[in-house]
Formats: sequence, structure tokens, C-alpha cells
Amino acid sequence: MHNSFSNINFGFGQTPLLQYPLDSHIDTNFKIYRRSNNVLPEKWPDIAIANSTNYSTAVQVLQGRQTKKITAIPRNPAGNRKVYRNKIGQLLSQANSNTSATVNKSKDIYRPLRTIFHAFVKAHENFDRKLYSITFNKLLQISPQDRRVNGISFVESGLFLQLILLALTDEVSPVAKTEIDKCIGLYLSKSQRISLLNKTIAELPISSNDIKFYWSYRLVLWPGTNVSQEFIKEAASGLRLLISHFNGTERPDQIAKVLNEMVEKDSRGAIRDTFEEDDVSNGVEAVMLTTLYMRARWRSAPTVLNGSRLFRDADDAPQRMIRMIRINDMMRYADITEWNAQAVEIFYATRGLSLLLLVPRSRSLQNLAGFSVAANINDIIRRMRHVRVAAVLPLYTLRMTLLLPNKLQDMGITSLLNTTSKHTRNQLNLSHAVQRLMFWAEAGRNAFKDDGIEWDESPEIELVVDRPYIFFVRWNNLTLMNGNFVL
Repeated sequence: MHNSFSNINFGFGQTPLLQYPLDSHIDTNFKIYRRSNNVLPEKWPDIAIANSTNYSTAVQVLQGRQTKKITAIPRNPAGNRKVYRNKIGQLLSQANSNTSATVNKSKDIYRPLRTIFHAFVKAHENFDRKLYSITFNKLLQISPQDRRVNGISFVESGLFLQLILLALTDEVSPVAKTEIDKCIGLYLSKSQRISLLNKTIAELPISSNDIKFYWSYRLVLWPGTNVSQEFIKEAASGLRLLISHFNGTERPDQIAKVLNEMVEKDSRGAIRDTFEEDDVSNGVEAVMLTTLYMRARWRSAPTVLNGSRLFRDADDAPQRMIRMIRINDMMRYADITEWNAQAVEIFYATRGLSLLLLVPRSRSLQNLAGFSVAANINDIIRRMRHVRVAAVLPLYTLRMTLLLPNKLQDMGITSLLNTTSKHTRNQLNLSHAVQRLMFWAEAGRNAFKDDGIEWDESPEIELVVDRPYIFFVRWNNLTLMNGNFVL
């Protein structure tokens, strides 16, 4: 294997091309080079420099390696840059028509991890918005008549779905891999994906006195459905994915019991009864389970307000009452007049953890949901200023069972799924995919009783959140969970 760098320069910049390790399928008299960021335009394919002065021989040898999507050019002992440029131009004009998709996929090959993570954060925001839009619209469709304006409360995690899809990329069919890459918006090598998984997982919050954050990934397989040892040692290990098997004799009620016990264990007993017998009555092939539980303490101790208050839902919705808390703290705030909404970010005691709320001035979430899907959340955050706010918030706990197959289909990922009773062989197909989540918006043990006396500094802004809103649980520059609160 060759691990050195080439010093050849094609006149497009001063940075040399990076040498790619030789592939065993390619003759050893060829050296394969990939672009570095400053040498060739991003849309240009990889270039193979042959250790031969015979151009036609180099092309013939590599033409049979089309699965590698590599363009060839012979090494010129004279180092004539003009010859190289002419040959590259000829090859690219011929290759661009049928390799443009592959070119875009390979453009991140040699990005450093920091740059890859930055690209992942941007892709994560887009993925989050896409999943939120699909979930909100589906819940509107199935909501009772008096909830057709705002739907029902929900919580989900685009981040955790995105990470497990990244991990599964090399274990699924080529068609499914293409669909996942397109949906996620990242085209990375296997080593880059594993490095990204390790980095992201390592930087997730850790449970402490200020936060209880439990999470798990599981892949539960029916006999005959297997994954490779390479996947287990690399991607699954980076994701901390737990892989187990049924014995193949379980009845539907026993399958449901096994899966429920897994979720209950992973949530430390907080989440139960995820599956019913009917959910697995057609059998299972591969079950993808994600469990998330978060309960965090506020940075500033809240006051539990006396009595219940009216929650202002849609005009035709029945009146509902709810308990509320008041938090007086330095927060980030923005008045988004063009959305007819306010944004406020309230901080938890765990540094880097916050709850960002988008609160409409009206009683409807539909317009605000449309705006938020079209905008990047970081653009909103950049508009916010630090100011003392007294925010009055509902007290609640959200429990959610998010069924993912139909949402994945709507996102363009269809080949990963097999929701029929017919089992596939020699490739991984999911028969079930579920996120089970629990999110607390509570007062906490350090809360005060409402004695009618304001002990904190006078706030500059008073915000009473007595109507439906959109929320984001933010961890540094990532969204751990997001959803809607509708009483």
C-alpha cells in the first residue's frame, strides 16, 4: 500500500494531488490520485496517473474499472504540464456527462474532520427541517377535527436518525446507499463516516446531577438477516449500536415483549409499552430501535405558579387549562416581525444545552411551521440578543413513539425498507424502524413556590407562552430533539 504524497502539480495551484492508496483491483503500475481542495475544481473527477508514457494503454487498463469511476492519464517523464492539461480536459469533457453524480459524491474525500463536521452540521439542519415538515403534516392529517389547525404535540430527533442512517450506509444495497446519501446530503468515504460518528457520539451530553440523558441504538435481526463483521467492528462500534438476534421461534406477542423490554431497559424504566402484538403480527426481519430520554435542570430555578391557566389553542378548539412555571434569567431573544412570532432561548444548567422556542403571536402554528422549515435555525439564532426575560411556560412531559418507515419513504429512502412479510436475503432491509422518545419540560427539584414576591431582577421582557409553539433542544450547534407543543 502506498501512503506517500505526490509532488506532481498540474498548473492549477500550488498544492499537489494527494495519492490514494492503491486498490488491489487496479494494476500495480498505476498510481491513483484524488484531488486536494485547491488543485482541481470540485466538479472534476479523480485522476489516475499511470506509470506509463502510453496514454492509450493507461485508458484501456482502467476502462474496465468503471465501478471506481476513475479517469486515467499517463505519467509523462518530461513533466510537460501543457500535455497534462490537454489530456485532462479531453478526459473530463468526455467523463462529465456520466460521472457528475459520482464526482459530487467524492468531493469530500480529503477534507479534514473539522471541515467534515462543519458540513455535517449544515446537512443536519436541512435533514431536521425535512423530517419536521413530514412529521407535522402527517400528524395534521390524522388529528381529530378540533386539532386540524395545530395537530398534536410531538417530539423527534433528526440527529439520531441521521447518525444511524450514516452508519448503515455501507451495509445496505447500493440503491439504498444512494438514496441515503442523497437524503442526508453528505457524500463521505467509509473512514470519514466512522470518524464523524465517533466524534459526534463522543460529544453528546453525559448524564450528571443537572441532566438525565439516556440514549441507545439497537438493531434486532431475525435469523437469516445478518450484518458483516466489518460493520460490527467499525460503524456499529462508532455508533455504539447494539446488535442482537431473535431465535426465530418467537410468536408476535413474544416479539413485542422482547422489544418492549429493550426500550424499557435503555430508558432506565421510564418508557414502556412501545410495541403491541399487532405491530409485529406479520413478523420481523430487522428492527431499528432508537431510544431517547432527556430530563434537565434549568440554569435559573423556576417558580411554580399557583393554579392552572388557560391555554390558548386554535379558535375552534375546546378550552384547556395547564399548570405553568416562570423562569427569570438572562436569555436570548428576537422579535421576528416578518413571521409574526417571537424567539426565545432558555438555558439549562448544563453548559451548551438550551431550549429554543418559536412562539407565534397568533394561535396557529401552520404559518410559523412553514417559515421555520424554509429558514436555517442558525439564521434565527444570529438575530437574537442577550436580555433578561421572564418566560412563563407550560409544565408537561412528552412521550412519543415515532414510526419511521413512512417518513423515510417520504424522504426518498425506499430501498432500505421491507414492510412486507416476505424476507429478503443477503442484504439488510428494515421491517420496523422506531424512535421512542421522552422529553420533560418540568420545574425540577430546585423550583420555588409562588409566594407572590419577585426575588429576581426585573426583566426587560415578559413572555407568556400560553399557546402552541415549536421547540428545539439545542446542544451547542446541534439539535438533539425538536417538535411542537400543543395541549
